[in-house]
Amino acid sequence: MDEIRTFINTFNDLYNQGGHAKEEEQQLPSLEILNEICSTLLNASCIREEGLFSSFRVCFLKEKSDILDAYLYSHRLKLEKPIPFTVSGLRKLVPATNPSMSYLALDLSSVPYMVPDIIVSFSSWEKVRTGELSSGSAMPLIPNFLCKGPGEIDACIGERVIVSYTFGRTQISRSDVFVDSLVADVLRAGSDVSDKERLQFLSRVLWKVSHYRHGGALLILPVGFDETKYLDIKYRISSRFIFNEEKSLVDMSKTAREKELVSYSDFVAKLTTVDGAVVMDKNLDLYGFGAEILTDRMERRTPKMRFLKQDNTDDPTKRFDDNGTRHRSGYRLCNCIEDSVAIICSQDGMIRACTKQDGAVVVYSNIVV
Repeated sequence: MDEIRTFINTFNDLYNQGGHAKEEEQQLPSLEILNEICSTLLNASCIREEGLFSSFRVCFLKEKSDILDAYLYSHRLKLEKPIPFTVSGLRKLVPATNPSMSYLALDLSSVPYMVPDIIVSFSSWEKVRTGELSSGSAMPLIPNFLCKGPGEIDACIGERVIVSYTFGRTQISRSDVFVDSLVADVLRAGSDVSDKERLQFLSRVLWKVSHYRHGGALLILPVGFDETKYLDIKYRISSRFIFNEEKSLVDMSKTAREKELVSYSDFVAKLTTVDGAVVMDKNLDLYGFGAEILTDRMERRTPKMRFLKQDNTDDPTKRFDDNGTRHRSGYRLCNCIEDSVAIICSQDGMIRACTKQDGAVVVYSNIVV
């Protein structure tokens, strides 16, 4: 299929341009082999066991590779009988794997391809990634495919998504939006929160929200802004950042502060499952949740929009009306409230963020955290 070849070629180009293939074990297989692997993954993505679709990762690490020596908690477990890399071979195996803790390692030396090993971590990679554990082993930085669900594949380096294939569309991911972008600059301006803690908070919240598959919105306003003009917050629940009403941020130990940050992030992430938006200010102090954006109080004409590609050039194919009510309301809010940021997560896990610059609402898409 031309669509899957576009996805494979994009991953191959971005991977090699990034200078990741520095060792033999980290080289990608040929485009022909990648095409065969993805064709099998697309078919396997429709596997259902007990009513649930399975999610799993496959990598191409050779049996004698010593890359895992650098990852203390990662281990290669050999199957007594290798499993054929086919839909029928995967059907019973993949429900037992956890894509946040394991890879299926493929042997590509002969046809049919086989799965002789499972690479597993006994310290969950996801907990290190999202800040729940401050120490441990991150996911081994090797190229892999994450089969997320029917018709959805992510091409990754470790846990970092490089490019996604979703129902025939190839989308290049962005990991820089909350670090080095207009959105990052707006969030930073007028905030007392450090860049490190802001990134930890947003990464954990959005990672969890994308996995809830409910969709949600996080509205971040300038400190002291009177939100009542444009927002009706159904559930008002005032809380200082990391539950700090009576605690001194300075006096808290590093470990205690990390635990508070994790707890606060998880709490905020869960609030997004209620219909309506979560509202905070730039200090990440919580105003409430279940908020409705009062678009009838806003300018009725469509705001001027700029949808950015990965290279920050404008994407003329995108339109204001391309997305649903949650997205359009977020765009209108940013158009009305200067220096605000709206972060919107779709039910499919896609994350977008927007703010306003020079009279136009600027939208970043395909965000990964």
